[in-house]
Amino acid sequence: MDAMEDISAAGNLSDFEKYFTVFEGSSQEDVAHAKVFWNSLSLQPPVESSLVSVDIRQRLKVAKSLQPTNNGPKPPADSKNEEVLQKAYQRQMQDEKKRYMELARKRDEIMVLLKKQREDRIRKEMISFPHRPRKPDLTDRFSIRTPPEVMDQDIKEVQALL
Repeated sequence: MDAMEDISAAGNLSDFEKYFTVFEGSSQEDVAHAKVFWNSLSLQPPVESSLVSVDIRQRLKVAKSLQPTNNGPKPPADSKNEEVLQKAYQRQMQDEKKRYMELARKRDEIMVLLKKQREDRIRKEMISFPHRPRKPDLTDRFSIRTPPEVMDQDIKEVQALL
């Protein structure tokens, strides 16, 4: 309250009220709740205006040095870890190879089946070939069925139009 008396004595009470909220006649608990409430209502700046974003990596990874830093012998624990990792890698490669071999075997089986189906289809078509109806020749299909006298008359009429 001393600060409030100093400000009111100076005549700048309106400036003080502009920047601070005063809770007169309220309990300390109500004042604490009101402060939390008003502080929660203050708006944060939009994400676009911040210079650093949490979800975007803004730095590149540091390159590894070309020279080894430790030239001494490696402790035995590291060699055991490397052995375990090497075995796991080999096991993974073997599993992957088995999977690819299985896929290749299935592909070969499918190709053999398709070839057999094609041969069966061709054989059945060859059996039914002699019994199939013949398609008419193109000359028969487009042959002129009008008598020559009518054709000559039509030709003369068309020439007379020109």
